[in-house]
Amino acid sequence: MDEKKDFVLVTVSGPDRPGITAAFSRILVENQVEIVDIEQASLQDFLGLSFLLDMSGAKQSKDGVLKDLLFEASRLGLTLNFRLYSEQEVKARNSKNLFVLTYFGDTRALAEISNILGEENANIEMITNLTRHCASCVELTIDVKDVQNLSRLKERVIASSHKLNIDLSLQKMEAYRKNKRLVFFDMDSTLVDMEMINEMAQRAGVFKEVSRITEKAMRGDIDFEESLTQRVALLKGLRVEELEKIRNEMKLSEGAEDLVSTLKNLGFRVGLVSGGFDYFSDFLKEKLGLDFAYANQLEIKNGSLTGKVLGRIVDNTYKAKIVNMVSEEEGVLLDQTVAIGDGANDVLMLGQAGLGIAYNAKERLERAASMSLGRARLRNILYILGISEEEMGSWSVCEAPA
Repeated sequence: MDEKKDFVLVTVSGPDRPGITAAFSRILVENQVEIVDIEQASLQDFLGLSFLLDMSGAKQSKDGVLKDLLFEASRLGLTLNFRLYSEQEVKARNSKNLFVLTYFGDTRALAEISNILGEENANIEMITNLTRHCASCVELTIDVKDVQNLSRLKERVIASSHKLNIDLSLQKMEAYRKNKRLVFFDMDSTLVDMEMINEMAQRAGVFKEVSRITEKAMRGDIDFEESLTQRVALLKGLRVEELEKIRNEMKLSEGAEDLVSTLKNLGFRVGLVSGGFDYFSDFLKEKLGLDFAYANQLEIKNGSLTGKVLGRIVDNTYKAKIVNMVSEEEGVLLDQTVAIGDGANDVLMLGQAGLGIAYNAKERLERAASMSLGRARLRNILYILGISEEEMGSWSVCEAPA
């Protein structure tokens, strides 16, 4: 026996003008037809309107309601199509697992990414342009219900973003996606376009020795705490005057100051969690008006470094703990936090936050991140956070260099 087709999907298209939605909804009210789902979009002056109707309680026959809608569409110069559904079909289509993929690129980016989505069986539900004057920032709502391997999908789209030299994020569609309130930055090579310990090593005349230890840590031969202890020991005797020169010559990453200023003006709490040193992080906290700064404390005696670090070392695990601690102190859910970093020491911090952003980072970090962000493109974070171009002022992605 055929299932009863009490649901109708109606699609309307044509020239847009005021009063179209009102005209169709009036007919539905008169016929006691309920709208189950609705979506409307207007591209330039062309309208696309879809609504799913429950016809089970209609005042007149299904054919009569559809005839009235078709007549109204004809009067308004619009095209109307419809398709019948059963309750079981509607329920099956509503069991979705939605993610939002946002990319910053051109038509080639859309072609490459949509091809990957198709091959991985991810269905594009909606496409939205987030910029008014160019299609440089596009948001795809995708259903991954039938995707066999979500990790592989993520790896493929991020690899594609590197090949195309564009920024890309993949986030689960959830209530807190655009309700972030607390932002954690790494310092070296993230908020600051420098590695402070390298600058210190240069001035102490031990750059090669420090670099060798850094390479060993990057290979995983020694952990971060041991590598930091060894490198700081080599800096023994470096004068505070040299640290001050480095601090005064500190170069912020391109767009960092504008990003922090915009976030602060919009009420975000913003701070640093760094495996670097407090001598520099405290300076940045004051300079940028940050709400907090956590970093390793250098021991200084008689105007020189002693080669020791005081207190607990801010490593991968402690960074994640700080994210939890500050979130609790601020009364902010972890889902409402953002963490931005570039290295292996940021993996747990990015994984802990609601939105983890890998900035100009290596593959290992990107596996823990929701967004892959290229160097000098910090502004793109604002679009991911749902901040409008009006709130950004003139600082929009359309004006970014290619």
